Amino acid sequence: MNKLLLLLVTLLSYYSFTQKEVLISDTFLIRFQEGVDGAAFIQQFQTTSRSPVQLKVERQVSTLLNIYKVSHTSTTTSEDLLPILKRQRQVLNVGYDTPATYRNVTPNDDLYDRQWNLERIGLPDVWEETTGGTTANGDEIVLAVLEKGITIDHPDFATNIWTNGAEIPDNGIDDDNNGYIDDYQGLNMENLTDNHPVLIHGTQVTGIIGASTNNEIGIAGINWDIKILFLSSVDLTSEAIEAYEYIYNLRKKYNETRGREGAFIVANNNSFGWDNTRPEELQFGVELCEMYNLLGSVGVLSVGAGPNNDVNVDQVGDTPTNCSSRFFIGVTSTNRDDEKSEDGGFGTASIDIGAPGDEIRATSGDDYCNCSGTSFAAPHLTGAIGLLYSIPCSQLAEDALNNASGTARFMKDIILAGTDPIASLQSRTVSGGRLNVLAALDNLQAYCGNNKANRLSINSLSPIPADQELVVEYETPDFDPYLLYITNAIGQLVYEETISPPRFAIPSKTVNVAGLSAGVYLLTIQRGGRKVTEKFVVR
Repeated sequence: MNKLLLLLVTLLSYYSFTQKEVLISDTFLIRFQEGVDGAAFIQQFQTTSRSPVQLKVERQVSTLLNIYKVSHTSTTTSEDLLPILKRQRQVLNVGYDTPATYRNVTPNDDLYDRQWNLERIGLPDVWEETTGGTTANGDEIVLAVLEKGITIDHPDFATNIWTNGAEIPDNGIDDDNNGYIDDYQGLNMENLTDNHPVLIHGTQVTGIIGASTNNEIGIAGINWDIKILFLSSVDLTSEAIEAYEYIYNLRKKYNETRGREGAFIVANNNSFGWDNTRPEELQFGVELCEMYNLLGSVGVLSVGAGPNNDVNVDQVGDTPTNCSSRFFIGVTSTNRDDEKSEDGGFGTASIDIGAPGDEIRATSGDDYCNCSGTSFAAPHLTGAIGLLYSIPCSQLAEDALNNASGTARFMKDIILAGTDPIASLQSRTVSGGRLNVLAALDNLQAYCGNNKANRLSINSLSPIPADQELVVEYETPDFDPYLLYITNAIGQLVYEETISPPRFAIPSKTVNVAGLSAGVYLLTIQRGGRKVTEKFVVR
């Protein structure tokens, strides 16, 4: 009898020990039917489940899609538990929270003495029209960046970081009632604070989009003056979805309140993805794609880097570039020779456009780098979207609020229609070309009602007679530089200047004539064989 009792005790001890050994802890996502209270479902499921399951709702990742992040500790493996959950009529989808891969390549050694990439996409000419910041109607333009981390106080873009004016920092209160406490400088998606990990990759991406320019520091950003909403610690599908919903709510509120609340976010940058995996194969990949449509419905375009592999993503699969949303733009990398980078993904259905991504000078930590990878191609496009929204065109600014979704689609079409054709991108991308911001700007001419004249003319000179300043209004058939010069009555040159006709305003030039003697003068505008002259009088 004692031997039998000893045997039972031994067996029970062994059983207890093995139970502890196979205890499994996992985290996954559950998408419930609309209207289902996920927390209540989890509580009921635990009490009715045949096997001992300890489930805990970590948080609701998305109210729009009714997705919850749930952890569980039990002797039942996830492989056994997830099918049981999936069979519940209240559940639409259940799966793992999948880590993303950031699409950067190790930065190169030394800085170049200039940023070849900016001139290649036409930015110097675009900067003559706008350098970013606000729309023609004064809306402060915001670009969202989803990343791992950032040096948020980097001296080259610290002043361009977006802050939540409806939130009082560090007071421990959710002042704007958006579900997040003290989200003043963006949001860390892991701990839901605005304390961001200090990491290089996000610093590099942010500088390309919006390093301050003309500040005698470091590099020039695509936007000289822009606000960047930073969302850090985006490593999992759940964190990406929650970050998208945060963006969605800010822009939706801005639209609904006509700018009194929220933020005018026009695009978000995603320099990460899930390699060799189609959205329908990735756990909650379909929901990621769905979020791009929801973001687009309020006027936000999503930009995503393709993989850093020379693969056809249409064949091998890739998320998010395989997402078919009209509001998503997939980007691959091009190099100094205007060729697709050797390690850039392609696909005529999934990769829309190329952009410079090799040897890109960028902010990095407290310093600068030459960075390569599709991670650095994507922010060129994101930055370009923000810059184009800032052109002096009231119609575009009005439509961005009155028809946010249509304007976002239009902006994507304008950009893809204005690429520079690149041989190595033909039959490998949707557009067949590399980003050209100047060409996109020119494509906006008819939309903004500023078609060029068919001839060169001087429309008016005022005041006449002039004594201090002479205002010249003119028209040109193109945007090339013209020579403006003044001669006196005996043909002597007394004034000369090169002028560049603006794209989104009535061409006008104010000339200082205070130093000219009283008399009759001739003002001429000329380029090549085109020439027009008008007479005026100085008092």
